This record gives sequence, C-alpha cells and structure tokens, in this order.
Amino acid sequence: MFRRIALFLLAVLLISSVAVMAQDGPTVGLGESDTLGSYLVGPEGMTLYSFTPDPVNTSVCYDRCAEAWPPLIVESADGLTAAEGIPGTLGTTERDDGTLQVTYNGIPLYYWFQDSEVGDTTGNRVGRNWWIVPPATVYGQVLPTVGTALVGPTGMTVYEFDNDTADVSNCYDQCATNWPPVLVDSADDLVSGVNLPGTWNAITRTDTEQLQVTYNGMPLYYWKDDKAVGDTLGDGVGEKWHVVAPETVAVSSNETLGDLLVSNNGGTLYTFSDDTAGVSNCKDQCLENWPAFTIGADDKLVAGANVSGELGAIVLDNGEQMVTYNGMPLYYFKDDLEVGETNGEGLGGKWTVAKP
Repeated sequence: MFRRIALFLLAVLLISSVAVMAQDGPTVGLGESDTLGSYLVGPEGMTLYSFTPDPVNTSVCYDRCAEAWPPLIVESADGLTAAEGIPGTLGTTERDDGTLQVTYNGIPLYYWFQDSEVGDTTGNRVGRNWWIVPPATVYGQVLPTVGTALVGPTGMTVYEFDNDTADVSNCYDQCATNWPPVLVDSADDLVSGVNLPGTWNAITRTDTEQLQVTYNGMPLYYWKDDKAVGDTLGDGVGEKWHVVAPETVAVSSNETLGDLLVSNNGGTLYTFSDDTAGVSNCKDQCLENWPAFTIGADDKLVAGANVSGELGAIVLDNGEQMVTYNGMPLYYFKDDLEVGETNGEGLGGKWTVAKP
C-alpha cells in the first residue's frame, strides 16, 4: 500500500512540475528500449503513453483514469518543443478542468503512475488500451467517421488506390501531384507503429527513384485536400481511393499449438465452448477473466493473410462490438500479459486458442 501511495504522489509531482521542467529541455523527447525501440518521453524523461479510445485531439481519460494516467500538462501551447528525430506536430487539447494537455499528431499524451524511474515502460499494453508512442513512419489512429485507419508520421491520413497492384504504383504525373506518395529515404527508416500487423515494405517509384511505403503490398498516398490531422476527405474519391484500415485479426505461430489467431495488438484470441454462433454466453466474472475482443463502432473488419474464415461482429449488452470468427465470439485471457502467451489454452476444458 505504501508503495502505491508513493507512486501516486510521484505521478502528482510529475503532472504539477511538467510546465516548469519543459523550460529547460524539450517538451517531448525520445527514450530507447532494446525490446520496444524508440518511444516518446516527457521533459523529465518519463515514458509517455497513448489511450486507444481517445479521438483525435480529445482526451476521454478523467477521474480515476487520470489519477492512474496523469496527462502531460503545460501552462501554455506556446513554446512546445520536440527533440531531434521526432517528426510530426506537438499541440494541446483543453481538458474539462481548463488545463492544457500535450498532444502528438492529435494523440493526447499521458504518464503511468506505476512507472517509477526513467526507462520504465510498465504501462505498455495495460488493459490492451495503453501503449508507448513511437515516432513511427505509419501508425493507426481513430479518425472521425472512418474508425481506426493508417496515418503518416505527421498524423495525416494515408490512402490506397484501387488501380494499383501488389508492389506496383500506377499513380504518376498529375495523379501523384494530387496524391503524394508516402516516402522514406531508406527501407531501414520504415518504422510501423504498435498494433499494426501485416507486411510493411517499400518500392522504388519509376519517376523519382524514391522509396514509397507499402502495406500488405499496396502503395500508400496522402490526399492534397487533407489539411489537418483527422481529415479524411480523400476517402471514396472517384470510388477508387480509400482510407486504409489495419488488419483486425492476424495469424501467429506457436511452437506447441501451431498457427493461431491474434488480435491487432498481438494478443492471443480464444473461443468458448459454451458459446454458439453469434452468441456470447460469457458474462460478469467470466468477462473479467476473459475480456471480449472488441472494436470501435466505425472500425472496419480486415482479415490478415492466412485468415481463411469469416470475421463478423455482435453487439454486447454494453453496446460494444465484439469480434467473431466464423460466428464464434473471440476473447482474450486476462493472464496473457505479453505477446505470444497462451496461458488460457484448455482452461476448464472449455477454452481453446482460436485457429485460422
């Protein structure tokens, strides 16, 4: 108990001192982990996190949530600075109490009260909703009306073109003026954000010899009329241009269990033998132990490579959309804390990893 109180007081100290400390260094800097790579940190070096349910430029984390996840607060939007190597834009969003929370490409930034020293990243994956924030080439963001979609390093929406084929761009000349390709200087510079299964690559364009980023083989572009983070004005243009939804379900491999289904955050997925097609019979305490795999109201269902069955969704009592595979509801297991864990396999003789 004493340690929890001490950590909470540390969080309070962090949130109250950010504005002063920011004057002596960048508001947002870079941390580094052997396992997680580069990620954003606050002016004192403590890890920063994003919250999946947050819309663009809006925080929905208040009360007890904000006690555990103190927002990065500044006194003024003037003078926000980012360390070298961080693309994109810093901004602020006004919270309900009038304070200004720092945003990165429209993503509100938070600390985690159980991180006690520089380099701690214990908040990553908590509740499968909290994540470190890497300075990525492409990452996923919840956008108005279209749900989770891919955006570039400055937060601008990216698109794919129906006339393209795998690893081939057919958008040149005036087309490329209207739809600038997403480029990298080197394939080594291509960094995908967290929660983005699928295949990332870069192809050489024939007009400029520059490297264009591809997702599952499809070249990625911006739209000239998108002016602000969150804009999706290119979606549906000419009935050939579309925002790009990341894979919802992918296939992973386990040495003992073979191929199995995982969610877009890498968590192992399970089915429950007491369920029937289109019906979840896991309620109350069961759902606490076996959280439903849910998606946002506007999110698209996208099957990854080798996912041969049909994805669907059912509406739970709380209004959330639960993903199904061939009609069977999909769940996580609460004790799977890291990517690759399958601790729920066979429990009670009723829970099995979902197979592709």
